[in-house]
Amino acid sequence: MSKQMYASWETIRSVLGKSIVRVDSNDSQSFAWFDFQWKLIVGKDLALVTRVKKFSSKSLFVTVSDRVWFPALEPLREKIIKTINESAGSALVNRIVFQEGLIVESIKKNSAEEKKQYSLKQDKMQAPEIGMKDESVKNILDRINCKLKVILPVAILVFISNCTTFPIDQVSRNIDLSNSYAVKVVEKLTAKKSNENVRDPRAYYYYLMALQAVREHQFEQASENYRLVVQFAPDDYEFYSQLAINLIRAGEIEDAYKTLQESLRRFPDNPELNMMTGDILAGRLEYERALSHYQRVIQAKSGLARAYLLSGAIYEVRQQYDLAEDMYKKVLQVESTNPLGYHYLARVNIVAGKLEDAKRSLNQALELRPNLLKAREFLAWTLAAQGKSDEAKKQYKILLKLDPLNENIHKQMTAMKGSTLRMDVNSSKYRADAKEVLGAPDMHIKIGAVYYEQGIYLKALDEFQLLQEKKYKKEILMVLGRVYEMLGRVDRAIQEINSLLKIEPRSVHLMVYLARLHSMNKHPEKTVQLIEEAIKIDQNNDTLYHSLAIACVAVNRLDEAIDAMQKAIAIDKNKDSYYFELGALQERKGEFELAIKNIKHSIELNPMHSNAHNFLGYIYAREGKSLDKALGHLDKALSIQPKNGYFLDSLSWIYFKKGESEKALRELKKAMVYTSPDPVLYSHLGDIHFSLMNYIKAGKAWETSLFLTLEKTDDVDSELPDPRELEKKIQKVQKLLSNN
Repeated sequence: MSKQMYASWETIRSVLGKSIVRVDSNDSQSFAWFDFQWKLIVGKDLALVTRVKKFSSKSLFVTVSDRVWFPALEPLREKIIKTINESAGSALVNRIVFQEGLIVESIKKNSAEEKKQYSLKQDKMQAPEIGMKDESVKNILDRINCKLKVILPVAILVFISNCTTFPIDQVSRNIDLSNSYAVKVVEKLTAKKSNENVRDPRAYYYYLMALQAVREHQFEQASENYRLVVQFAPDDYEFYSQLAINLIRAGEIEDAYKTLQESLRRFPDNPELNMMTGDILAGRLEYERALSHYQRVIQAKSGLARAYLLSGAIYEVRQQYDLAEDMYKKVLQVESTNPLGYHYLARVNIVAGKLEDAKRSLNQALELRPNLLKAREFLAWTLAAQGKSDEAKKQYKILLKLDPLNENIHKQMTAMKGSTLRMDVNSSKYRADAKEVLGAPDMHIKIGAVYYEQGIYLKALDEFQLLQEKKYKKEILMVLGRVYEMLGRVDRAIQEINSLLKIEPRSVHLMVYLARLHSMNKHPEKTVQLIEEAIKIDQNNDTLYHSLAIACVAVNRLDEAIDAMQKAIAIDKNKDSYYFELGALQERKGEFELAIKNIKHSIELNPMHSNAHNFLGYIYAREGKSLDKALGHLDKALSIQPKNGYFLDSLSWIYFKKGESEKALRELKKAMVYTSPDPVLYSHLGDIHFSLMNYIKAGKAWETSLFLTLEKTDDVDSELPDPRELEKKIQKVQKLLSNN
C-alpha cells in the first residue's frame, strides 16, 4: 500500500479506533466506595499522601507515604469511622490501621522525566506504569485469585440484586456489497489496470465494522471483519496485525499463528508480526523458533529492549546463563534506564555466584523503580548470602511494610535467623537455593499481571491468552474470566469459569462467582441453581443462604427467598442486614407485623442502620398508624444520610398522612433533587397536589408516574405504583377539570 493510501487508513484509525467502555462498580462496600469516602473526609492534602489499601473484617487498612503524617491522621480516626458508617447506614468500620508504604500516583511527567522512563517499545504492548510489581508467578496469580475469592459472600448479593449487564450494542450484520455501484466501478478500473489509485470500498466498510466490534470487545466478530479487510486490502501489515491480535484475544491462538505465518510471507521482516509470532512460539515452548523471530525484531531495530528481554528469558529457562546475561546487558545498552534489564541481569549474576555484581544491579533497579518488590527480595537474599545479615534484615523489613502478609518473606527471614556466614557460591546447595528463590522468569505472566492490576485489561488479555496451555492453568482461567468480565464479555467469562469448575467441581467460591456471572448475563434461574449446588457442599454457610434469598427474589420466588433468609439467620443471629432484608421480603408479601418485628430487631443490633429506620417509618406511614414513631425513625435516618432522596420521600409521606400537605410538598421537592425520576415519587407528588386542589399539577404528576411505571415493568425488584390505579386517578382529575 502506498504511503498516501496508508495515511488515509491512519486517519480512519485515529477517528474511530480508540474507544473503550469502562464500567465501575457502585457497590457501597467496594474498595472504590471506601477510597472515595476517604478522600472526601480527609481533604486534598492528606488524600495526596494516603491511599485506602484494603477493607477486611470491619478494619480499613490505609497506606501512608511517611510516618510523619501519622500524628495528623490519629486525631481524625474516630471522625473518619463515624462519617464512613453514617454514609453507609451501618457499622461497616470499627477500626483504621495506618501502614507506612509507597503511594503510587499516575502523574503527568515532564519531558525530562519521560526520557528517563524505560519502555518495551512495541505497538502490541505498552510499557507498564510505575505501579508494576515483579513477583514470582505463583505469588502474582495467588494474589489476583485471592482478590477474586472475596467476591463470594456480600459483594455477590449486590450484583445479584442489581443484576445488570454491561452496555454492549449488538454489532450490525455485515452487508453484501459485491453488487454495489462503487464495487463495480472499482472492479472495472482494476480490470483495465488503470493507473488511478483505486481502493476497494469493501475494505473501508469491513474496517469500520471491525472497529465497531473492537470497541465492544466482540473479538470474534472483529476477527471476521479484519479477515475480510485483509482480503480486500492485502498490502497493509497493520490489518494482519489487528486480525492476529483479535484472534489471540478471542482465544484462537492456533488461528492467530496461521494468520501470522501468512502475513510473514508478505512482510517477512516486520517487527510487530515477528514479535507476536515469537510470543506464541515461546508459549508453546518452541524456544529455538521463537528466538529466530525475536532475532528478526532485533535486526529491524524496532522493539529492541523487549526482544532482548524475552530472548534472555528463553536462554535463562534453557540454563544458558552466559547468553541470557548477554541479552540482558543489551537491554541496558538500548535503554540504560530500564529497571527490568538490571533486575534480570541480577538474576543470572545470582545463579553464577557473582553476588557483588548482582547487588549492584539490584540497587540500580530499585533506584529506578523503588516498588519492584521482587528486586528488593532478591537484594535481601543476596545480602544474606554475603553474610550481611543486618543489611538483609533492613530490606526484609521494608518488604514487610509493603506486603505484610507475604509468606515467602517470612520464610526467608526465618531461614536467615542465627546465620551470619557467607554462603559458598560454588556449592550445589547454593545453586539449588538460588534457583528456588529466583523461580522461572515467566516474563509474559508477569507483564500480564502488571496490566491486570493497572486496569489495562486488553493488554492483560493479550498476555494471559498465550499461557493457557502452560502450568498454572487453573489460576490463568480465573484471571481470564475476570478480565473478560471487566471488558463486558460476560459470556466469555462464563466460558472460562465453566472450564475452571470442571477442574475444581466442588469449589463453592467458583459456583457462586459463576452464579453472579449468570445473573449479569440475564439467566437468573441458572443463578439460583448454582447457589443451591453450592449449599449442598457447604450447608452451614449463612452467606450462601443469603445469596440464594436474593437470587430467588430476582425470579420472584418470595416464599423460597424468605425461607433462605430464615436459614441464614439460624446460622448467624447477629447480622442486622439479615433481619432487615427478611423484613423487607415479608413486607412485600403483606406480612406487616412480621416485617416490623424483624426490622426493629435489625435496629436493635445496629442503631445506625439508616435504611431500617427509613423502612420502618415508611411502613408506619403507609399503614397510617404510629405516625409520631414514624417521624422519629425518619429523623434518625436523615441524621445519618441527610441527602437521601428516598428518606425525604418517606418523611414527605408521613406529613401527608398527618394531613400536613404543605410540609409534605416541601420535603418531596427536596427528595426529587436527590433522586433520578422515580414513579413512586411522582405518584406521591400527584396525591399531595390533589389534596391541595392543584388538580392540573396532580394530573401531570400522575401521568409522569404512569409513564415511568410502564418503562419499568420488567424490573421485578422495584416498588411500582399500580398502573390501573394511576389511570383511575388521571381520569378522576380530568373529570374534575372538565366539570369546572
